[in-house]
Amino acid sequence: MTSKFIDTTNQRGYYNSYGYHAARMANADGRAPTPGTGDYHQAYHREGLIAQSREFMRDNGIYRGMVDRAVGYIVGGGFELQVTTKDPEYNKKVEKLWKDYWKKPETRGLLSGRLVQKMLCREVIVAGDTAAMKIDTGLLQLIEAEQIAGPFKIAKNGIQTDDYGKIKNFYITPYSQRGRVDKYKATAYPPEVVSYLANIDRPSETRGVPACQSVFPMMHRLNDICDSEAASWQLLSRLAVSIGKENAEADAYKLSTDDPNKTNTDTTGDAATRVTQLDYALIFHGAPGDSIRGIDRNIPGKDFSASVTMFLRLLGLPLGLPLEIILLDWTKSNYSQARSVLLQTYLSVFLDWQSLLEESFFEDIFSWKLKEWNQKNLLEQQEDSVSHEWIKPSFPWIDQLKEAQAHKLKVGLCFETQNQVCKSQNKDRESVVDVRELEIRDSIERAKKIKGETGVDVDWRLFAGLDTSDGQIVVNNQTGNTDNE
Repeated sequence: MTSKFIDTTNQRGYYNSYGYHAARMANADGRAPTPGTGDYHQAYHREGLIAQSREFMRDNGIYRGMVDRAVGYIVGGGFELQVTTKDPEYNKKVEKLWKDYWKKPETRGLLSGRLVQKMLCREVIVAGDTAAMKIDTGLLQLIEAEQIAGPFKIAKNGIQTDDYGKIKNFYITPYSQRGRVDKYKATAYPPEVVSYLANIDRPSETRGVPACQSVFPMMHRLNDICDSEAASWQLLSRLAVSIGKENAEADAYKLSTDDPNKTNTDTTGDAATRVTQLDYALIFHGAPGDSIRGIDRNIPGKDFSASVTMFLRLLGLPLGLPLEIILLDWTKSNYSQARSVLLQTYLSVFLDWQSLLEESFFEDIFSWKLKEWNQKNLLEQQEDSVSHEWIKPSFPWIDQLKEAQAHKLKVGLCFETQNQVCKSQNKDRESVVDVRELEIRDSIERAKKIKGETGVDVDWRLFAGLDTSDGQIVVNNQTGNTDNE
């Protein structure tokens, strides 16, 4: 067997596996990519990308569903502050001050802290960046990406930087009554009063772009496919049979009339400018050579489902969303597969977005509020910073029994805390423990009541829903003696 070497060096438009050669061919064909910094590329297209992203959020259920699904996993029930100093009383005071503030932290009073967090997370995914201004009243004013805009000569992308790229000022512009921004009415604010969150991909970028902008063309194609399929089915729903006749062209021309909406110059051929009206019912008079057959309603679009499924898989790539999360369909996955998919998504995607919220927003706002509380003498200890952590939504539960057993083991081995387990269920540990305490006290009182009326010891754990099959010694509710039940 002989092989023949084919020299493709001078073949225009040919691409092979060699990267440098492919780049040379691209230059030769005039298809060289545009070089430049991240801010250079955004200067002409960022506003258009944001507008397109917001239009998808308004009009496209798939796009909105993907974004909302990601926000739901990232934010969950919201982040919870846990102060970890050695003074328990101080910890409780700081946590209470934060909870009271976080009930309604924004200037309009419309959003709770959890909804503020969801709004910021959604904005940074949809628009690429967002901000929250720290107002003198101690509240936050949420800023959309379009409002970060200023005079081009001073801040061409709304942010003024020094020679090293460090931010000097944010230019914030209010919306006019027409819903537009006037860049020449922008006000400069120092970075100390602005919490800025941005989805930045390159070191040379100052602003962010929508997280899914790379699949916008795919989104348009999917829309076209769905529209084409819908139009095809609308057409097929009006057709029952097709009739084949001898001399069909001449007969059809005799039955047709002039099309008033077209002229002979629109298309070539007289037949193209004529139209035939079909009634709802037709009588077919067969003749030798004529044929009749039913319309196959599986055509077009017999591969529609598979095509849409593949497009949806590709659409979820920028957000790291597998098809199962996009469609909320786990019928083709078992427990191990579902857990593996969610775990990869959680570790590779959701943790990054959670870190962005924690580092760019929560840490900044908490430090700001801590200084305010110290200035108002709301805390006995005047600390500029305190040891703390943010309890974030953890990996979602799939199989309740298996997940509960795993969390029980982790808590017992000190690999995680009860607070983290409660957050994974979108619950607050303090609220859970408070209610649990009331249930236990009520259960003990009920057991005492039965003992007093009947003289029979009853394990109070029966009323609290606790497991009584462990053989532990139960305390006598009346005397304090122990009985091995």
